Amino acid sequence: MSTRLPARSVLFLQPKPGMQKELAAVFERIDVPGNALKQEGCLSVEIHVPEDPEGPVLVTALWTHREAYDGWLANPWREYSGQELSPFMDGERSAGVVYDIVLAGGAVSAVEAGAPTVTRES
Repeated sequence: MSTRLPARSVLFLQPKPGMQKELAAVFERIDVPGNALKQEGCLSVEIHVPEDPEGPVLVTALWTHREAYDGWLANPWREYSGQELSPFMDGERSAGVVYDIVLAGGAVSAVEAGAPTVTRES
């Protein structure tokens, strides 16, 4: 019997010069976290911006297992979100990877730590 491990998706999106705030604002406007949370197996989503205004936007999400993330990749809503985000991105400098979580500590989420939130719809 194989054990399905939880997974963390990590996506670095390089904004076009001077477009970091605008790129992050699109994530909020089209509610990427809220839409991802509708995907079966999505437990949390975080959008991170560095202090450097030219640095990449980091998108992380926690999944019940890698296959749940594969379901998100196949979600038709992502075509719409990609169209909305792409005018602000330097697509050639963006990269992502999915990690299996083999060890973890703590029980505090970004929400519990005080990050702005979206409402998860049923």
